Amino acid sequence: MTRRLGLGSAITGLLAAALTSLAAPSATAADPMYQAPVVGQCFDMSVAELGEASYAEAAVDCAAEHTSQVIAVAQVPDGVAYESKALVRFALETCFPAQRKAVGASKLGLRLTSFNLGYFIPTVDQQAAGARWLRCDLVLSAGSRLAPLPGKLQVGRFPFKDTVARCLSGREFVITVCAEKHTFRATAALRVDAERFPSESAWQRLGERRCRSAVRSSYFRFGWPSKASWKAGDRVLVCYTQTRR
Repeated sequence: MTRRLGLGSAITGLLAAALTSLAAPSATAADPMYQAPVVGQCFDMSVAELGEASYAEAAVDCAAEHTSQVIAVAQVPDGVAYESKALVRFALETCFPAQRKAVGASKLGLRLTSFNLGYFIPTVDQQAAGARWLRCDLVLSAGSRLAPLPGKLQVGRFPFKDTVARCLSGREFVITVCAEKHTFRATAALRVDAERFPSESAWQRLGERRCRSAVRSSYFRFGWPSKASWKAGDRVLVCYTQTRR
């Protein structure tokens, strides 16, 4: 299961619908936080590892180069199975607020950065020992790789530095930091007020109408959250201005 949570499905489709079957949680868990990581720990993680259900590599010194940092650890509620959609909802509701706090940005401002999220559950062996936790990791998307996290995560006010600002690159318009080669830059994040998750055609109409006056180029792109992200409170339409770089 892809476990990168922070980006809209219209651009990269990172929040997959496929589910991974893992060992069932122990009914006699003595310690639900068995071998749980600690908030603030740093890791040297790859994009492939970010997509795994569990991550058991050792932490690295945060003063050294690293690509992920644990920003939240929470006990999974009773009745929520690891292979269920309820876990995705719990992960979104747990990780999104932690991401905003770590980066120091609003819901709108956060979508103008290339910061992304991953979540992990205990390994099968840890589950067998009673572990019932979920961890949220902050990462920085740079196309096909993860960029090293900056020493200072707080982004300040928009416009953000190119090393953390959100851009699009390549023919598939993947999200990357603007310090890398790119063709579009995120220049506006607009809240969408709707009672239900809009259909794809409705998103297309919203993007065409609302982004046209929010970009600085005649040709532009836009992206929106996945349905699961929408249910967890992400109601942001992101508008991208075409660039020459």
